[in-house]
Amino acid sequence: MGTEPPARTASLRGERRSAITLRRAARRAPGSSRLSATMRDLEHLARAGVHIGIQVTDVETGHSVLSGDAHVPMPIGAVGILPMLLEVTTRMHEGDLDPQQFISRADDDVAGSGLWRHLETPELPLADVTALAAASADRVASNALLELVGTESVTRRMTSLGMTRSAILDRFRDERGPDDAPHAAIGSAREYAALFARIARREGISDAVADHLTALLAMQRDVSLVGASMAVDPFPVGREDDIILVNQVGRAPGMRAESGVAFGRRRSLAYALFVQMHDDALLTRHRVHRAFRTLGEDILEIIG
Repeated sequence: MGTEPPARTASLRGERRSAITLRRAARRAPGSSRLSATMRDLEHLARAGVHIGIQVTDVETGHSVLSGDAHVPMPIGAVGILPMLLEVTTRMHEGDLDPQQFISRADDDVAGSGLWRHLETPELPLADVTALAAASADRVASNALLELVGTESVTRRMTSLGMTRSAILDRFRDERGPDDAPHAAIGSAREYAALFARIARREGISDAVADHLTALLAMQRDVSLVGASMAVDPFPVGREDDIILVNQVGRAPGMRAESGVAFGRRRSLAYALFVQMHDDALLTRHRVHRAFRTLGEDILEIIG
């Protein structure tokens, strides 16, 4: 009596290590005390066996504000659309791709977010396809873009920006067979927060491409996680907000992911929070969503 099974003991050790990793990372990061509520929520999730990768970075200085298992690649779903959009917009501005060239809708009718699968037209100009992919994480549009530029070119673009632990593995699919990649995309929180910071600083990315990409990402309407606590209006009408959020969100059974950059009056922060949960019950999802919203509250307090 009192002896735990080896598997459960190993699981507990893993959970404790995950929570300890997060605590140590927070203590090392200057100013991380202002993210204490986020740390509390993430530690609770880690103890429950949820896998977490988080990175929060000051855009101007490049200093890490909070980091926990940020180097670990995790499934990120539609967040992986970002480097593909970067490849497409860069090639548009270099003259390799014509924004007005017509792109055919992919044959596979994948479910999920997006509008193109509900439209009658089988072809759209490239500029419209990129807008659909950016604004609503349109899976059909994203598959068409990936088919246009190819996985290898996106991989080369990511490698050139130092994204060696992140990858686009496959197109979006409703079902994944034994011969398919396990996920459409994987990524590390550190690399995606760094990519958003690069876009904000125009570092390694031309001004024209950064402006184009930011305009596309500004169409993103999913502010239900980090953005919810910032009172970000998903449908702003003709006025400048004090807080500007540019983000991408990934959702799939057993995972949630968000990365972006929040511009405030005092400060701007790039962030990425990736979560993988083995228990996809309603209560677990509620706790995960609450952690994202707590991160939004803490970021809002810092950036003003």
